[in-house]
Amino acid sequence: MLRDRTSNARRPRRLLALTVACAALLALLVVAGCGSSNGSSTSTGASTSSGGGATTSGGSQTTAAVSDAQVQNTVNTAMNTDTVTASSLPPMLLDYFKRATAVPDAATQAKAYACWQANTCTVGSGDITLGIADGFGDNTWRKFSKMNAILEALTYPEIGKIISTNAHGDLAKFQSDLRSLTAQGAKAIVSYNDFGPAAYSAFTAAQRSGAAVSTYVGPGDGAPTSAITTRVQPDICQAGKTMAQATKDAVGSAPVAYFSGTPGNPQDAGWQKCATEAGTNAIFKADTSWTPAGAQKATSALIASGKPAKAILYSYSNPVPVMVKTYNKANKPVPAIITWTQDNGTSCLWKKQQFKLYQTNALNWAAGAAVDASMAKAMGKDAPAELIYPFPFTQAKASDCAPGKPADFPGASSLVPDSLTAKILGG
Repeated sequence: MLRDRTSNARRPRRLLALTVACAALLALLVVAGCGSSNGSSTSTGASTSSGGGATTSGGSQTTAAVSDAQVQNTVNTAMNTDTVTASSLPPMLLDYFKRATAVPDAATQAKAYACWQANTCTVGSGDITLGIADGFGDNTWRKFSKMNAILEALTYPEIGKIISTNAHGDLAKFQSDLRSLTAQGAKAIVSYNDFGPAAYSAFTAAQRSGAAVSTYVGPGDGAPTSAITTRVQPDICQAGKTMAQATKDAVGSAPVAYFSGTPGNPQDAGWQKCATEAGTNAIFKADTSWTPAGAQKATSALIASGKPAKAILYSYSNPVPVMVKTYNKANKPVPAIITWTQDNGTSCLWKKQQFKLYQTNALNWAAGAAVDASMAKAMGKDAPAELIYPFPFTQAKASDCAPGKPADFPGASSLVPDSLTAKILGG
C-alpha cells in the first residue's frame, strides 16, 4: 500500500547553517541558543513537515534531534512510496535524508530564493565556492533541482559563494561554463550532465583545477573518478528493466514508443537499451528536448505514423498532459504512459481521465545529495564513486494530485517548501 501525502504539508528540509559568529559561541548555544545570520530565531524543537522533521541548529552535521521514524517519513515522501526502508540506503544518502528532515525558516528560504534568481550569490564567509553547472536548465524540473542544490548548500558554513550556469543544451557552452567556474575558484561542482562522455574531458579539467565534480540523475556509467567524483543516479539499466515490467503490467507485450529528451543524451540511451533487452518492443522513437512543445510534436508524429503503440515510455512527466490532449484532439485512445519524475498537471489530469500511468518520484532531491558528495571531497573526506538510489515506478493514485498547486509543481517528493514552490512557479 502506498502512503498518501498531504499536499498542503510543509516539505522536509534543513535549516541554514549557523554563522561563523554562532560557531565561535558554540559553548553558549547549549544554554542560550543563537539566532541565524539573518537575525531570525531558530527553534530547537520539533517543526511541522511532511517528513515529521525536527528543526536543527547546528548546520549539516546536526542529526541528533532526528528520529528514525522521522527520517523514514522523509524517505517515504521523497520516494513517493513506503516500500523503501531508510536503513537500506547507502550511508551518504541516508545521511542526506537525515539532514533533509528539517524545515528551513523563512529567512533561509528568502536567501535560497535570492540565490536561485542570481547567477552569483554570496551566502557567508566560508572559503568554498560551489558551482551548479546545468547542461540544460530550461525546464521546470531543472529549476526545482537547482533550488534543492541551493537549499542543501545553505546547510554548509564552509560554502561562502554559489555560482550557477546554464548551457541551454549546448556542449561548447557547457565546457566553457565549467572552465569559468574553476577560474572563479569553485572547489565543489554539481551538474546534470546532458552530454555523456563528451563532457568528461571538461569535468577532468575541472578536477585538475582542484574542484570535486558530482553529477545527479543523468547517468555516468563507466566515467572515471578523474572526471566525476560521485555519480548520484539510479541503476540506469535496472530502470529500463523496471520500465519494461511496468509496461508488461500495463499492456502486456504490445508494441510501444520511446520518447527521449535532448537528442543523444545518455540517460535515455541507457534505459531504452535495457528496456529493449528486457523484451519491450519499441516501434517508434522521437526526441522531445524534455519540453511540452517537443512532446506535442513527437505525439503528433506518432499518431500520424499510424503505428499501433499501446504505451509511451518517457523520462519526464511534465509534458504528459500535452501528449494526452493531443490524443484527445485526434479522437484516439490514450496509450499507457510510463514516465520518470512526477508532475501535478499529469497527476491531476490522470485523476480526471484515468489512463494507465506509472511514475517515479520527483527526483529533484538527488541534486542536494550531489552537493553532499562534492562537499565531502572538497573538505578532504571520502566520497563514493557512485551513489545509487532506489528507483521505484508506482501506479498513479488520487493523492498524487495536489489541488490548488500549479500544473508544473513536481510534487511533495521534490522536498522543496511550499513558499519556495510558489515563487519558482511564479505564484
